[in-house]
Amino acid sequence: MFRGFGPSLSLGAPRRALPFGILLLVGAILAGCASPPPVLTGTIKDAYTGAPVADASIVIGDTTLTTDAGGVFRTERWSKEDTLAISAPNYEPSSLALAGRPELAQSDTLTFTLDTALRPNVLAGTITDEWSGQPVAGAEIAVTGGISPTLSATTDAQGRYTLSGVPEQFTLVVSAPDYAATEASVDRSTAQDVALRPNILAGTVTDRFTSQPVAGARVKVGANEATTGADGSYRVEGIAEGATSVEISADGYASLSQELSRSTALDAVLRPDTLVGTLVDKETGDPVANATIIATATLPGTDVAYERIDDSADGSFRLKGLPEQGFVQVLAPGYKKAVIAIEPGKMPTEIALEPFQVKALYITAAVASVPSLVDEYIDLIDRTELNALVVDLKSDLRDDLGLVYYDSQVPLAKELGITADYVDMAGLVQKLKDKGIYTIARIQLFSHDNALSDARPEWSIRLKETGEVYADYPGPGIRYAYLDPSNKNVWDYNVQLGVEAAQMGFDEINYDYVRFPDIKKEKIRDELLFSEPLDPIGNSKRMFEIIAEFAETAHRAVNGAGAYTSLDVFGRVVLGPSLTISQDMQLLGNHTDYIAPMPYPSLWWSGVFGVDVPVRYPYETLKGAVDEGVKQMQGTYGRMRPWLQDHTDPWAPVVVVYGPDEVRAQIRATEENPAASGWMLYDSANAYKGAFNGAVKPEQ
Repeated sequence: MFRGFGPSLSLGAPRRALPFGILLLVGAILAGCASPPPVLTGTIKDAYTGAPVADASIVIGDTTLTTDAGGVFRTERWSKEDTLAISAPNYEPSSLALAGRPELAQSDTLTFTLDTALRPNVLAGTITDEWSGQPVAGAEIAVTGGISPTLSATTDAQGRYTLSGVPEQFTLVVSAPDYAATEASVDRSTAQDVALRPNILAGTVTDRFTSQPVAGARVKVGANEATTGADGSYRVEGIAEGATSVEISADGYASLSQELSRSTALDAVLRPDTLVGTLVDKETGDPVANATIIATATLPGTDVAYERIDDSADGSFRLKGLPEQGFVQVLAPGYKKAVIAIEPGKMPTEIALEPFQVKALYITAAVASVPSLVDEYIDLIDRTELNALVVDLKSDLRDDLGLVYYDSQVPLAKELGITADYVDMAGLVQKLKDKGIYTIARIQLFSHDNALSDARPEWSIRLKETGEVYADYPGPGIRYAYLDPSNKNVWDYNVQLGVEAAQMGFDEINYDYVRFPDIKKEKIRDELLFSEPLDPIGNSKRMFEIIAEFAETAHRAVNGAGAYTSLDVFGRVVLGPSLTISQDMQLLGNHTDYIAPMPYPSLWWSGVFGVDVPVRYPYETLKGAVDEGVKQMQGTYGRMRPWLQDHTDPWAPVVVVYGPDEVRAQIRATEENPAASGWMLYDSANAYKGAFNGAVKPEQ
């Protein structure tokens, strides 16, 4: 019976008994007049979706109801003082007190409707690999955001998870080994799938030619890196989002760089790019102590790998950066250049170098421009011990002094118009090479280049008083403008010419006039302007450094182009450093392959080397000069190769006509010193009355 509702009927005290039939009739009438009990009904809906919740449980007092498929419940057993306890699987339980509910305020209503909602408290989903789409098993899922204790779950083999008791809003944190942890904000949702980004890269690094593992290789992905073990394996962890490439490097191998793909595995093959070996003398088997080793992609070409050894006790070297194809070139002072084609996996570990001593003639650019004249010198070389030819690149004629006598492609030469196509220099070099003749390109540097000085006077030494270009005037109508040795523009131009000559095939680049003017120290300090202040009295060291710095720059560039360098110095420098020219064989010897002093007997003073009149005693004079020069070169990288006098000097204090005997005497004195590395004959007129008349031995 419904509690608390229904009218009260008083019948009073019976006066007399009524017949039984009348009582039944009265009961029936009374029953028909009573009100039915009110019904409480409602629908339980999902708070997020509004969908009905079937099978929800509603407890009212001692009555338990269950919603139907439409989420509806209905009962007559209730009271306004009751509290509904509502629950359903995967929903947060809810309590609803009926007291004071506006829906129940009308007393004459027989059916009361009370709808309510349950909030889902379960989150489910699947964790997958962002790249492959495959499920991630064993991922850890945690709910953060004021939840205590922390809710967590672990994905199953299909990557699925379920979390119960979650709040309406929270942050979902997902992590798994080998994946970057991620967070997702969840707001009134029962499902959340998450794709995890892999953040590892693993694999093995092996040698291309041997297939053996490469231990100690460095594998770098973004800011993260790892090192391969003895088996060549590696594993980079914690790779950040946005990393785009993987860099792999190892000592002795070419570095590998490639785009980072959507994969966690990468096996790499490294190409060995380091040649480790020793240099030995082909005749004696002794180690070669000083050498430059380069690799070029072409021949000729400029270096893509460069190594220099100095005073090596065992001749060992390590050249890193070999290209897959190309050439290894070895330039060691006193030896022929060795050229070895690169054959991956088959490079020699010992390179035997053939000793070589230059025996050369010199010709001017003007002579080189006349093929028939050149043929005369080639013929002399062919039939004698001579094996090399020195050729001027610039004119030595007073009318066009310094003009480049071939069609140079050096940008400055073309820009200034200081080049002329008088000599087919590349063709001449090839002709000489076909005959096995060693080729040397001579370049006047700071003097004897009026062409550059006139075109760029600001690159020249200038007079402080007038700003005019400083020049030597050795005779009537002769002017030798002097370029500034401290001006790097002058360096660059002449180094570029040297590299160009090396690319044409010249074996060696010879720089002459590698010096300051031979004048008084006070004049340099007080009267001349340079690119930097110079004072040979207060700071003579700086002037020597400038010459050495140029030599170092030229040596590196020219060696890198596959050619040797040589530097001409005054003859007196064999006795020691000399100012104001600022030439020092000991210092320069570390920045060139050869030092070429000019100890011509006609230029020495009386008493030097114990000789009263040096020009009369070419053997004794050269012997003394060579011996002293060798001492200056001790412990340096390069070797000494002197210029010898094959001309008569009409300006000498004592004029002695030089012919075959005088020239041969100088050759003999030079060759008697085993530390001297050949010789070069000089005659500015190119007449060579000694060489053409028997001073040089017939070819053996």
